[in-house]
Amino acid sequence: MWQPYVLANVWRDWGAKAKTMFGIDSVPLIEQATRLEFAGGLSAKILPGLSLYAQAGYQLATSNDNRRDGVKGDFGVHYSW
Repeated sequence: MWQPYVLANVWRDWGAKAKTMFGIDSVPLIEQATRLEFAGGLSAKILPGLSLYAQAGYQLATSNDNRRDGVKGDFGVHYSW
């Protein structure tokens, strides 16, 4: 059975004093920003409890300050017992 789906999210960075690491570089995440995310995907049930999925999406900033637009994609196997 094929199951297509769509999703939408609103992401808000509140300006906390958090940091993340990219390799050996520490990057502060102190900026405030709002992003919108839109994605769609497909799930295929292979057997009872076993399915495959694939998803693609796009994130866009709501302002021109500190733009962080991007694309994403993932695929995988989901098994439940």
